Formats: sequence, structure tokens, C-alpha cells
Amino acid sequence: MNSKKENILVVDDNNDMLDLIQRQLKTFNYRTYKASSVNEAIEVLKNTTIDLLISDLNMPEINGMELLKYTDEHYPAIPKLVISGVPSIPNVVCAIKSGALDYLTKPFTSEELYKAIRSSLVKNNLLSYDFKNSKNENLYSNIIGKSVHSNNVVEIIERVKDTKATVLIEGESGTGKELIARAIHFTSKIAHKPFIVVNCGGIPENLAESELFGHIKGSFTGAIETKTGLFQAASGGTIFLDEIGNTPLSLQIKLLRVIQEKEILRVGATKPEKIDVRIISATNSNLEEMIAKDLFREDFYYRLNVVNIKTTPLRERKEDLPLLIKTFIDKYSNEYNKPGITISEKVTEVLLRYNWPGNIRELENIIQRMIIMSDDLITLNQVPENLKYHIPISPEIMKSLKEYEKEQILKVLAFVNHNKTKAAQILQIDRKTINQKIA
Repeated sequence: MNSKKENILVVDDNNDMLDLIQRQLKTFNYRTYKASSVNEAIEVLKNTTIDLLISDLNMPEINGMELLKYTDEHYPAIPKLVISGVPSIPNVVCAIKSGALDYLTKPFTSEELYKAIRSSLVKNNLLSYDFKNSKNENLYSNIIGKSVHSNNVVEIIERVKDTKATVLIEGESGTGKELIARAIHFTSKIAHKPFIVVNCGGIPENLAESELFGHIKGSFTGAIETKTGLFQAASGGTIFLDEIGNTPLSLQIKLLRVIQEKEILRVGATKPEKIDVRIISATNSNLEEMIAKDLFREDFYYRLNVVNIKTTPLRERKEDLPLLIKTFIDKYSNEYNKPGITISEKVTEVLLRYNWPGNIRELENIIQRMIIMSDDLITLNQVPENLKYHIPISPEIMKSLKEYEKEQILKVLAFVNHNKTKAAQILQIDRKTINQKIA
């Protein structure tokens, strides 16, 4: 389950519990150190590099709370996970104040232990990250991150980039599917050749065949000249079929033939033309469910899916958040001529806590908006309300929220010289909505 062997110190005066946890940690591929007292634990800490401390609270002589406080001051970089058979609110509060990142109540399952360990390690990595002085390590063709997911994606790109195999990229909106497609093309031997993006949901069905494959002059009303299609335009390079799940069934059979025969037939033509194009497609739809509902051809799916890349939502790879936040701060502070801008710790905590349903695209838009709204320091005043902690709101408070919304819209409009399209993009609303708000 775990690719890296972190060193974990487990402290408990119950030897049976120590042995149980040690067995569980071995199945997770962790290296375990045991101590049955606080004094033993301190000796281990002095002589060994420890990545996580797991400690019971109720122990004879010196209790676990004292160990937490000692570790917090002498080894502040070590994350701490508390386990206790006698849970209480005061103990939880005290443990958190002493630096514990999580609290697990005995008895717990192997899965609960694993999740608590991963959560503690990830939280510690996020909270200790130095945004200001860090470098964008593990940046591969603009793919930013150091999570297992990011590393796996880079490894697949390395293996597939110089082949003509079809690639299907699946994942939620905003998870960087087009970025991955571009990385495959622009790190390959054909990077100097065309990279053509096709939004399969944006082409009217009656024009799709002509747009993709071209047409002959006079082949239909309005065909006043012979036209080259997008597949021919991508000759020698890559064509990226975005949102392939929106492709009509009638067009799927024609695209299937293109993949199988490596040739296209222009509308109105009688002779097919050979093409040399790599095909990468992407979707945020579940194509297997669509196949079950007869909305997507199974044979077409398997032709597209020779190499599969699944993107992971940001909420499941929060290890990548610090690098992404820093990257977008650097990008937009330069773009808006605010090179000295910094971000407060409280804002960082909010960004790390939020689950980002819009994924990387949402994160980038919000960083951009906060930089526009701030001067030298990004504070909680610039954080959108939906990211902040919420309690039930009374009708009296709603008025002030509407005033806040109005203030934000006017500020953005002023910043972009009343360009409503750009303002709508920054505010993550459509142009129609911004017109209604202004009215």
C-alpha cells in the first residue's frame, strides 16, 4: 500500500498493542520502532530518524502527553498521532495543542490506522511547506506535483510519448487532462509538428464530419471551396479529442474507421486519404457506463483506450497543493506586476483545508482573483466566502454578503477596465450572470 518506507515510532505500555500495531505497519510497508515507556521513546528519538510518532496517552510514570510536548519542542518536524483507549474532549484538545495531527480511539481497524497515518504524514508535509523559499521541484512539462499520482502520470508519459498508441485520459473537470496531452506531445520526437485541440462537445453534429475530415467543393450547400479538416491539419503531429464522450454515435463509427484504417474520407469525396496522426482523447464522463446505456460504442472505446491515464482529483492528492499554490502565486504576481506579494498563514490553512471540487482550474482562478484583490499580503479578506468555515446564516447577515459580492464584482470590473468577459472568467461565473448582477 505504501511505496516509501517511513520510520514510525510506536509508544504504548501494552506489549500486545505494540505487537499488533507493528504487524499492521509491516503490511503497510513501514519500518517500525517500539517503545513501552516515554524514556525508551526518547532514546529512540535521539538515535533514529523518525518520520511519525504514534503514542498512547495513558502510561505509568510519565504519560504520553509529556512525550508529545517534549517531541513538539525538541523534534518539531516529526508529526504526531495519538492513540487512546480512554478518549475525552480535554485530552483531545490538549493533544492537539501539543502538536498532534490526529487522534485515534482504541480499538481501531487496520484501515482506520492506515488512513490516520497517511493523513498525519500529508498534513505535516502541507503545514511545514515553505512557500516563499521553495522551488517548483518535480515539474515535468508544466505538470506540477510530487504525489504518487503525479509521479505515475510522468512515468506513463515517458513511456508513451514516442509511440503512436492512442491514449485516453479520464478524470474530473479541471484535473489537467489537456495539460497531460500537451506534455505527451511537446516532450516527444514530434514536438515540432502540429498539436490540434478539438472540443468534441463544441462542434454542431451536422458540421462535425466536415470540420474533422474536410469536404470537397460543392459537396453540400455552402461548400463553396474545398476544405482541409482538422485531421489533415494535424498531419505528422497529434490531434487531441477533448470530451470524447460528447461525440454522437454516428460520428463514433467514422472515427473508429480513422483509427483502424489510418485514413479519412472528406465529405463529398470518393477516395480516402491516408493520415499520419497520433490520437489522444479525454473525457470527464464514465464511458463504461455510457457503453452500458448504448450511448458510446464499445469497439470505439477499446480503440481509444490502448493506454489509459486516470487523473486524480485535487482533494485526493493534497500533497501537491503547496507546489501548485506557489506556482500560481508566482505566475500571477508577475502577470499583475506584484512581485513582492506574500500569502498569510491563515489563508494557507484555508486553501489546504478546502476540497477543491473544481480541482486545479478552481485553485488557479482563486489564486488569480486573490492577487488582483490584494496589495502586498493576501489575507482572509481576499478569500472567497465559500472557502471559509460556515455556520447557519441568519437573514440579517445575508445583506452584508450581498454587499460583499457587489464590492468584489465592482473591483474586478475596474481592474479589467470593465471587460465583462474577462471579469466573468476571473469570478468563475458566466457573462449572463455578471450582466444580471450588474443590473
